[in-house]
Amino acid sequence: MERQSRIVLGLVALSLVVAGLAWAATANERSLAIYPAQRIPVRFDHKQHLEAGAECTTCHDSARTSASVKDRNLPGHEECETCHDLDAARKGAKTDPPSACNVCHPGFDATVHLAPPKLDAPPANLNFNHQLHVQKKVDCATCHGAMTDVQLATRQQLPKMATCLKCHDGHQAPKECGACHLKQPSGRLQLTFPSGILRPMQGDPLGLDHGPRYEFNHGNRASMDRGTCLSCHTESYCQTCHDALQKPLSVHPNDFITLHPIQARQDSTRCSSCHRAQSFCVACHERSGVGQNADRSLRARNVKVHPDYNSWVEVPGPQHHGVAASRDMQSCVSCHREESCLTCHSGMTGRQVNPHPDGFAAACKRVAASNDRACLKCHTESSLSQKGCR
Repeated sequence: MERQSRIVLGLVALSLVVAGLAWAATANERSLAIYPAQRIPVRFDHKQHLEAGAECTTCHDSARTSASVKDRNLPGHEECETCHDLDAARKGAKTDPPSACNVCHPGFDATVHLAPPKLDAPPANLNFNHQLHVQKKVDCATCHGAMTDVQLATRQQLPKMATCLKCHDGHQAPKECGACHLKQPSGRLQLTFPSGILRPMQGDPLGLDHGPRYEFNHGNRASMDRGTCLSCHTESYCQTCHDALQKPLSVHPNDFITLHPIQARQDSTRCSSCHRAQSFCVACHERSGVGQNADRSLRARNVKVHPDYNSWVEVPGPQHHGVAASRDMQSCVSCHREESCLTCHSGMTGRQVNPHPDGFAAACKRVAASNDRACLKCHTESSLSQKGCR
């Protein structure tokens, strides 16, 4: 029973830790994709050193000439020996300030261990030049914050993007994403790193929060900040969802089949950005009984679509289908395939109805010379030659 209680308490504690990490990763924590996890097995108190008169450059002097984020600007024994007498401490002498190994390396015993655990602080996945910022008179605290109440500095003392944007506004300093973020050969930002995937999270200063359910509400944001989106994503990335094969609710709402005719009439070009009228729309209409080639058992639904046959097909006049087609071809192709028109209007079928206006013969040669693909829909190459159009 006692063992079960310990397990339950352990699981509760673990869930709290996980919840805490999740909150930190979206609110206060730095992105692991930018600042990889660190291992800092040392003891250090920035507050104590600052109160003793130390300055940033006392320990981090190399930062003033550092031009790469890969430079290691952390102090080693050489910097520590400015104040700590390490040689005297190794010989057993008492020093002020204390200089024994275990003062900075907790638990280290030189008689047992060959060397203390190594510090692991991977470089940030960014472009950064300390020297340039020093030349611009940027104070250390501007990026790293005041260290007067900080003991051991960690990733939490590395700058967040909101801090960078205070200067990188396009006037004082460049505001392009690629000025700081690493780029791929294509010119787009690198998003995947061994330490994590780069994505804007809660508190993103540009308002690009890619948190939970972002795929359901990113439409308006993407239309306003298309250039920003394209700095990370390709058009093909968008098409993985926004094509004719997938219809997630983030693209179309529930019962869109009932509502889509209204939107299709209002903005057919938006529909055609993903759907092809002949292969997608018409095929669906035919399966549902709307369309000339629909199953005959469903054709009763089409009775009220067109006026009586004679006025619609045979008799010229305002109700003739040719007039309607010239006004709104999009309405026609929503139900009819190209083959429907060719049944009567093709020169290669038994029933031929010339769709060309009077006097078209004079323009025939010019049209065919420009692009004869449309001509070959109804005419053979030999017939075009005979007519002198080729």
